[in-house]
Amino acid sequence: MPISITATIIAGQGNAAGNHRLLIPRIAARFPEVANCSPFGTVNVELDQALDRSRADFWTPHIAWIPPALPGADRAHRLEAFGFIRIEFECPLGGPQYPAWIMLPEGSDLTYSDDRAEIVAGVFIEGVAYGQRCAIHIDHLPAVAAPSWFGHIYGKSLLSK
Repeated sequence: MPISITATIIAGQGNAAGNHRLLIPRIAARFPEVANCSPFGTVNVELDQALDRSRADFWTPHIAWIPPALPGADRAHRLEAFGFIRIEFECPLGGPQYPAWIMLPEGSDLTYSDDRAEIVAGVFIEGVAYGQRCAIHIDHLPAVAAPSWFGHIYGKSLLSK
C-alpha cells in the first residue's frame, strides 16, 4: 500500500555534510545502495503525519566511526547502527521526484521523532530550501523489523512509543 506524506524542509544541525564523507563509505561497505550519498549531506523534514520507523529496508550492524563534526567525539570511536527506508523524495511539492532514503541513525534524536525525518540521496536535489514544501513517497512496505537492540546504547528505543 503506497503512502505519501507531505512535509516542510527544516534546518538540521549541519553535521551531515562533514560526517558523511567519512561515514557513508563505511555504511556502503555493508549497504552499497547508499555509496553515492556522501557528498550531499542530508535534507531534514518535518512531516505532516507520523511515520513508523520500526521497520526499514535495511539495518546495519554497529559501525565504529569517529564523527569529525560532533563536538567531543574525536576522542574515541562511536558505535552506531543505521536503518534505511527507500523513498521517492518530491521537491518542491509538485516538482521532480528523486530516489532517496530516510536514514535512521541510532544515535540521533531525529530517528525517534515520529514527525521528522532525515533524507539522503545519491544526487544533488535542486530546490531544497528551508520552509520549502515537499513530500516523501513509499511504494512498498519496509519488511525488516528494527533489531531489538537498536538505540539501547543511546538510551532510546523505536519500540517504546
